[in-house]
Amino acid sequence: MALNGAARIMDIILCGGGEIGCIAAEMLSSAGDSVTMIDVNEERLEYLGNHLDIAVVPGSASSAVTLKAAGAANADAVIATTSVDEVNLVICDIAATLGAHRTMARVDHSMLLGNEELDYASIFSVDRLFSPDRAMASLMASRLRHPGAVAIEQFAGSSIELQQFTVDPRSQGIGVPLHQLRLPASTRIAAVTRDGLSSLPSADTTLTGGDLVTIVAKQDVMADARQLLAHPHYGRTNVAISGGTPAAVWLCQMLGGRDFDVRIFEPDRARSERLSMLLDNATVICADANLSDTFDDEHLDQVDAFVSMRADEKNMLACAYARSRGVELVMPVIRQREFLPLMKQLGLTLTWSPETAAVQAIKRFVHFNDFERMEGLFDGALDVIRLRVDPRSKLVDRTVSTLDLDVPMVILAAENCDGDPIVPGPDMNISPGRSMIIITTPDHTETIRRQFGAGSRR
Repeated sequence: MALNGAARIMDIILCGGGEIGCIAAEMLSSAGDSVTMIDVNEERLEYLGNHLDIAVVPGSASSAVTLKAAGAANADAVIATTSVDEVNLVICDIAATLGAHRTMARVDHSMLLGNEELDYASIFSVDRLFSPDRAMASLMASRLRHPGAVAIEQFAGSSIELQQFTVDPRSQGIGVPLHQLRLPASTRIAAVTRDGLSSLPSADTTLTGGDLVTIVAKQDVMADARQLLAHPHYGRTNVAISGGTPAAVWLCQMLGGRDFDVRIFEPDRARSERLSMLLDNATVICADANLSDTFDDEHLDQVDAFVSMRADEKNMLACAYARSRGVELVMPVIRQREFLPLMKQLGLTLTWSPETAAVQAIKRFVHFNDFERMEGLFDGALDVIRLRVDPRSKLVDRTVSTLDLDVPMVILAAENCDGDPIVPGPDMNISPGRSMIIITTPDHTETIRRQFGAGSRR
């Protein structure tokens, strides 16, 4: 889902010219942002400066002198993407002290991501922590939980999902007005696409088989919402993961529960033994899933999904082999972008990359202003917008049910009073500073922006 529209130039400092930093620099500079890259490798900086429209500053980003020279004191965002967690945290701490408006740090160790008693983000003045492996695993988990979804987007730190899927003619929700449909709490029918035309539903809208329905729900109730409308899935989903990588650990933890039977194949014995002690919701097997003998002995042709998380070449070959043996859902991790054309030739169009997932997280962080258009789902028939309520808006302190706006719209997601993401009900209060995601028709987008007082345009 892309962000669109003219906006003021954002002043972004990227610390670390590795793969994530380079992709982020290319993406942000092409979007019109002012990007400065800091790195100790002067040859790399020279190459980037010659090939991208960015400024470069040689030196250590953990030095206050270097950060000052890069303009951290006036930066809209300082983003640390080096491969060393502690360095990234220090960079953000110094940048915040210098006056940077917001900071974001890459961290790979799970200890730093909220699993311990200490809040490392607060200690080091970091506005957002992100892990490439965890970001990718979250996207993969969503696909595995809902393999029939046409499109999946995640809002509010992945806790709220937007999904599009086809209504099954046999589902119990056929012909029932939406106001009578017993959807779980924290669920919204956002849009209905019928015969290629997308529209906002009313309380009296009824669904028919073949409709493409767009649902927004808290992640933990999305499966229950789908049960009413999509073809139900019975039994446990069998997932085989080749490679006991950190991303595989995150994925297993996200798939925890009785709905999945997960097996991890790790050929390194020491690593497989450590994983066995760490994971209580997966079976760890010391074997190489890329070998045909293992594939046959473990009956991997019968799994629902085959995930490969090793080196790119191994992932490509393993998933191509699994597809040839009849596995319907194969999920190769591909880190090198030059392999993607070959993957398409092999028919492996669903690929995953921790670097790409990380850059998506950076993009969402940088481009969260008072008002944004988000594109990619409805081909212009509907607008999905994100806005922040201005304290001067006439709608402040009113509830959703009393807004009485003469415009078609559905509030898909918002922050509650504590800043936590919710799918709002009719009693939600419109509070100043609250961020919301709304779906409407394109000719009413500007009216909504003005009513909520969302000043900046993107």
